[in-house]
Amino acid sequence: MKGTKRNTGRKYLIRASVLASAGVMSTVTGIAASSATASASSTVTLQFWNTYNAAGTPSEFSTMQGILNKFEKENPGIKVTSVKIPYGDLLAKFIAAAAAGDPPAVLRSDIAWVPSLAADGVLVNMSRQKWAQPILKGALPGPLSTNYYEGSYYGIPDDTNTQALFWNKTLFAAAGLSGPPTTLAQMWTDAATLTNSAKGIFGLSVGGTDLWNVAPFIWSNGGALTNSGLTSATGYMNGTATEATITELLSLQKAGDIGSDFVGGSGAISDETGFSKGEYAMEVDGPWAVPTFAGTSGLNYGVTTFPAGAGGSISTVGGEDLVIAKLLAAFLASPYAQTRMAARGDMSGYSADAAVEVKQNPYLGVFAQQLLTARARPVAPGYPELDADFTAELQEVLAGNLSVSDAMNVAAQEANAALSNP
Repeated sequence: MKGTKRNTGRKYLIRASVLASAGVMSTVTGIAASSATASASSTVTLQFWNTYNAAGTPSEFSTMQGILNKFEKENPGIKVTSVKIPYGDLLAKFIAAAAAGDPPAVLRSDIAWVPSLAADGVLVNMSRQKWAQPILKGALPGPLSTNYYEGSYYGIPDDTNTQALFWNKTLFAAAGLSGPPTTLAQMWTDAATLTNSAKGIFGLSVGGTDLWNVAPFIWSNGGALTNSGLTSATGYMNGTATEATITELLSLQKAGDIGSDFVGGSGAISDETGFSKGEYAMEVDGPWAVPTFAGTSGLNYGVTTFPAGAGGSISTVGGEDLVIAKLLAAFLASPYAQTRMAARGDMSGYSADAAVEVKQNPYLGVFAQQLLTARARPVAPGYPELDADFTAELQEVLAGNLSVSDAMNVAAQEANAALSNP
């Protein structure tokens, strides 16, 4: 299935400059303010657009509000208005605001949006900002790479995460297995061993057919999605190792060893729901799952790195980036803000903070280890289309409408079109 291609002629230009030599920031909201001090009689208001909200993410919301309060105390005369926008509306609203010349001072952007927005000309080039250089140098390679576009960085990491393997110790013991799989081959075998259809237990959960959920299997098995230059998917998305991985997942799904979350749709049991109820023996998830499972009675589980294959143990880099302005973005990237949000599952994207956040939250240790080998999905403007097309073709395979080879050939062709459409 073809994804909706973007209008390549649409370019949004906004005025956003950081005058570091004079210590003055001209924000994208059109308000000039000193980045060092501002008098109480000339309060500057900065808008910070994000998806935190008191109802859906109360702990993240309250923690972030405390961070913003700290920023205001340290910067008299500057007030931050935290504008909470649902995830599904955030990108469209930002594009509309940028087109009207009135975007926020800082946007907490999904990592997948940064190259597309950079291609549209709406983001400040962080590589040209002196204040951003120490921040860029201190960032972990994976999270930093999500801000890269055509030789420059157009954002700084806000938070990062990756997936690790969660395994149910009770179900493993009942199946006669002493511990979690360390290799992909062992994971395939264990998934079949752990499945007990009479009790409604599935050996493995795969959270969906999108690349966030499927790429770790492909990469760890030695497969790839595109070439290193992000110009072609031919021979990679439809390469031998990638197709072999899809074939293995299809075989497990047909045998009933993978939960309903893989195909999805009405009535499907999500990965975290199934795992918490003891219906999924293994699931691949992020650090936010640990506090989610904390209140689950009777759930005895462990967390370990993703099983290794020919390509190693590789999971996906997730998280958000900060784009646009100087003062507030720099504060949100500071150790003070980063270590506080880590307790909510928003891990720091900076190497200097890793030891502190793991000491404060020991369960993050396995995720910090996994981040050393985690990989970003294709950092390209056409990634949303590439992901949508891959997902659709894999759904066709699971529905029995296409062979793995035919589907991946189509997906590679569609990916090539997405990568060539900036």
